[in-house]
Amino acid sequence: MQDFFRARLVLTVGTPLSYCAAWLLAKAGGLQLDLQDTIIAVLFVGFYTIVLSILATRFKLSTFRAVVECLGCGFLLIVPITLSTYIAMRMDLPVADQQLSQWDSWLGVDWPALMMWVDQHSLLAAAFNQAYRTFSYQLLLWPLILIVAGRSNRAYQMVGAYGLLCFIASAISTLWPAVGTYSFYQFDPNKLHNIDSTYGYFFLQQFHAVRDDPTFVWSLAKSAGILTFPSVHAAVATLCAWAAWEIRLLRYPGLALNVTMALSAVPDANHYVIDVIIGCLVGLAAIAMIVSITKPRKEAAGLTVSLPVAGSN
Repeated sequence: MQDFFRARLVLTVGTPLSYCAAWLLAKAGGLQLDLQDTIIAVLFVGFYTIVLSILATRFKLSTFRAVVECLGCGFLLIVPITLSTYIAMRMDLPVADQQLSQWDSWLGVDWPALMMWVDQHSLLAAAFNQAYRTFSYQLLLWPLILIVAGRSNRAYQMVGAYGLLCFIASAISTLWPAVGTYSFYQFDPNKLHNIDSTYGYFFLQQFHAVRDDPTFVWSLAKSAGILTFPSVHAAVATLCAWAAWEIRLLRYPGLALNVTMALSAVPDANHYVIDVIIGCLVGLAAIAMIVSITKPRKEAAGLTVSLPVAGSN
């Protein structure tokens, strides 16, 4: 039996189950859904994932099957993951920015001063700007690299851990919703010269709409990243660094890139420092859970059972 059987089973079974859970939670929370275009896309990706997986199994193309299933499930998880963030914000608990800011203060962080310091160092700001945008590319490329390198088990685990860490982050954010640093500190992005402030305010329309508008209808096409605490970017950076560690040649470049990506969430993405710290812990927790659940079963070695033969002494 292939050593990635359990990881494959968890991912391929867990993905459709996440749709059921998200739909039930949305109904329980009174969140209206516009699924017309989403259903078409899900059925298209799901159909081809299943068909190609069956064909790959039939012709014993295990590497190709791993690529199809990891990428297919990864794309399919986008819907329940995104929906889970809106379900969390739909609970409309009081924003926790004051508490998050206080936690930063306990860590000795002055966020506005930190922003201006980073902005004054153009190379550092540029590194943060570029690293932040590697989020989607890394989620796509690391499973492929792992599979090509013969680490299919880790590829399945990575995609499964990605879904799990996002759901954990949504659950946590239910209790600590936040508008983020740009709004809390009333920060003027026009003061910035090197930091890209694109993600400072644009999500607020969706954030407030799902919380305040009783007629709000969720649509994947209009969705935005509305979670601030914990940082999913930091959690994914932790996950990608873990994935890269399996490949000796890419171990330290992957670590450097993802440390930068995690830190970039503070200046580039409206996050408190505490968001990044807890995000990294969420990533580690998701990895530990997935590894524990999907650890390949090792056959007992060196153990033989002697059965008596009829007529022998």
